[in-house]
Amino acid sequence: SPAAQDETEAWKVPAGSRTPETAAALKRTLEALMDRGAIVRNLENLGDRALPYKISAHSQQHSRGGYFLVDFYAPATAVQSIMEHLSRDIDVIRPNVVKHPLTQEVKECEGIVPVPLEEKLYSTKKRK
Repeated sequence: SPAAQDETEAWKVPAGSRTPETAAALKRTLEALMDRGAIVRNLENLGDRALPYKISAHSQQHSRGGYFLVDFYAPATAVQSIMEHLSRDIDVIRPNVVKHPLTQEVKECEGIVPVPLEEKLYSTKKRK
């Protein structure tokens, strides 16, 4: 099985990050990540901003957008599928996935035994 990759995904959605459409887009995106074997570690809303330049996406021009970061673990083979999903989503203007080294830095909680990520995370998952 492919080694897990620590990925950070950033994407821009049309301005108005507190709308039901944005919440639905976030839910779709997180579900798509998890359906493809990703483990979401963190979701961060960076807020609405003016885009650095006008961006055309899905037959519309955008000059403002909401920025979001999703920190997740995923198999390297899932990234292409994730990007295809995001590029088809009409609520996503510009998706981006950035790979960074898998960190073994795990904050230990009292009473919880740390799990060796690369050994356990994907080796126990069975594909149907």
